[in-house]
Amino acid sequence: MNFDDIKSAWNRESSSNITIPNKVEELKRAELPLDKIKRNMKNELITQIAAIVLLGFFPQIFHFKPILYTPFYAVYILLVITCIYFFGRFYFFYKRISKVSLSTKDALYEVNYDIKLNMELYKLFCYMMFPFTFVQVSLLLINSKYEHFIQLIETTVSSSSFYLYFTIATIGTYAFLHLCAIYWLKSYYMKYAKEIENLLKELKEE
Repeated sequence: MNFDDIKSAWNRESSSNITIPNKVEELKRAELPLDKIKRNMKNELITQIAAIVLLGFFPQIFHFKPILYTPFYAVYILLVITCIYFFGRFYFFYKRISKVSLSTKDALYEVNYDIKLNMELYKLFCYMMFPFTFVQVSLLLINSKYEHFIQLIETTVSSSSFYLYFTIATIGTYAFLHLCAIYWLKSYYMKYAKEIENLLKELKEE
């Protein structure tokens, strides 16, 4: 047996004793919750764009008083500008996770980090929407009871009870919107993000 034969035999023996752990199948488990996040993002983006376009026609649909057009559209323009910024950020996030290949643990860590970062951005987006929603709902209610509202202002604007009721209504509305945002985020995104995080913990323990 020459040297080359000995070297070949040694390589075959060494290779047979090496076990390479295959995590690909386990990593593939993360694709299902990631696909659900992508699907929900796409559906929500389409729904929100349609809702914003429809919102622009509210003054015509609900026959707003002419005096309410200016404050409504001033708030509406600010809302559209804010939405364009956040929708752009969410779109680029969607494109990134659509291209990612979950074939390595590092890729999964990166996706997990990106999801957490964008969930915080989503919370910020919801909080930014609160003032716009509050003002526009208020204008809608004022328009429906315009004469009554004017009388109420004239009789109670100097009264401390008006400011008390206004403060309570504002805090109540914000609390309600906050709870709705948290519930939506948990049911629509966080439960799938938690599945990916749990998978990472399993891989780390092995």
